[in-house]
Amino acid sequence: MKLTISLDILEEAFYYVSPMKPVSTVPLIYATFLAEKGQVAYTTENEAKFTRKIERTFKTAFHEIVQANQKYQEILDQDKLLSLQEHSTLQGQLINSVIDTIQKYPELQLIRVELTGSWPVYQTEAGHLDLSE
Repeated sequence: MKLTISLDILEEAFYYVSPMKPVSTVPLIYATFLAEKGQVAYTTENEAKFTRKIERTFKTAFHEIVQANQKYQEILDQDKLLSLQEHSTLQGQLINSVIDTIQKYPELQLIRVELTGSWPVYQTEAGHLDLSE
């Protein structure tokens, strides 16, 4: 079974999104896993999720990802201006961090990583978001 989790590094939260992946206005990472029957549990609404043991492992990995990308998290949260190259470099480091961290845990079989939502790539001062409006 494939199980997709949405990672929100700004809110330091994750959500199960299988099988429907909603479109988001915030930057999210979708991580899709191949899970065996014994690794999957179901909510009262019959939605698939990791069993408690596997979810604890995932939470540990997610915490490591958030900690390793604290600098980029702050840049995104404060909507700081960066060059195209800086954004591309930091996004590449974030993706590598997600993959490398999750792969340290053999019970988590990562098969796909996607960026979705509103990821900044190019922005000038005129394109700066005014969150007070």
